[in-house]
Amino acid sequence: MGLNDFTITKERALPIFILADTSGSMKGEKIQAVNLAVRDMIATLRNVNDIRGVFKISIITFGGDKVIVQQYPTDVRDIEFNELEAAGKTPMGEAIRVVTELIEDKEIVKSSDYLPTVVLLSDGYPTDFDGSASASLEQYLEWEPIKGMHEGPRSQKCMRVAMNVGGGSDKTMLRAFLYNGTEPMLATDAEDIAKLFKWVTMSTISRMSSINPDDVKSFLRFDDEDDDEVIV
Repeated sequence: MGLNDFTITKERALPIFILADTSGSMKGEKIQAVNLAVRDMIATLRNVNDIRGVFKISIITFGGDKVIVQQYPTDVRDIEFNELEAAGKTPMGEAIRVVTELIEDKEIVKSSDYLPTVVLLSDGYPTDFDGSASASLEQYLEWEPIKGMHEGPRSQKCMRVAMNVGGGSDKTMLRAFLYNGTEPMLATDAEDIAKLFKWVTMSTISRMSSINPDDVKSFLRFDDEDDDEVIV
């Protein structure tokens, strides 16, 4: 048997996109908790065996007047995480537009990859929304960044999770981002942020270990082990 009789099978990737609010209101304990939670997520995913592929993590921050792709989708075994810092405004819409473009780009998220998980966490209102501060769900669903994600051939199918940090987020906007029958998860302190990131981590591992990792609806339910109210 010669070398041409063998085929090399590349591991399928399950990308995780983290959209992190790094506006000024996230300074201090909140951003420190996010940094620790992301580090723990990476460490946990690195040590998972007997799964159907590889985990890739991408980190997109929105704070100040810009959105930065801090990390394009990278194998957790190779990623080098740099601490996030908080300052400025909350250009959340631009962050959603950027992640949609990345997901729809087949050079970045391969056609063979599993459906990504997108985690949006924020403690405020999108400062790049040009509508009313009391906008309705219907108005947000027509907002270009949200509408673009829900109409994208691949981005609309993603597993979407939203974290309302400190209870100060625009819950209507987060519901429009989700629009999948679930509610934003409430993180009132650093412990909750860690708990919710752990849930995302374990849910992602469960997806990768399941018969059909692309059946995202089966993994959207969050149940707090202490039965405390963490879903708003």
